[in-house]
Amino acid sequence: MSSINPERTRRLVRPSLETRFHIDYEWWDRADRDLEIYLRSHLCSEHQKRFTDLDTDVEIDFVDPETAVVTRVGGIEHALSSHCSRQESYVTPQTSLVNAVFRVFSANGNQPLNAVELGERLNRPPRTILRTLSGPRVYKGIRPVIDS
Repeated sequence: MSSINPERTRRLVRPSLETRFHIDYEWWDRADRDLEIYLRSHLCSEHQKRFTDLDTDVEIDFVDPETAVVTRVGGIEHALSSHCSRQESYVTPQTSLVNAVFRVFSANGNQPLNAVELGERLNRPPRTILRTLSGPRVYKGIRPVIDS
């Protein structure tokens, strides 16, 4: 009996405008990339200074304001979603598309969104977003959500 190979499934999926994407954090490990360094680059200047000497493995209890569900999140992720993402300069028209999409997912707790929803949030064409995210290259771990 064979098991389903998620990597093969990802290659067979042809994303559409309705396909939901997210940050696949496991991709960072498989690609031998340092997620912490990349996340730090998205912090506002205030939090870049704060995290200079802090242990980045610190986790914080986060209470979802809508559901009251408590989850543990990393300190950098919490700073990004609760403060940095609310700054005017977090996403600008000059922010590259891949960085802007990554920042949207960082700000929304990595809740999956499709190209249309991303386009609305970024004021960018959904088809351009789809073409960028659905090509053979994976940018910053942003991949389609594969429902099991």
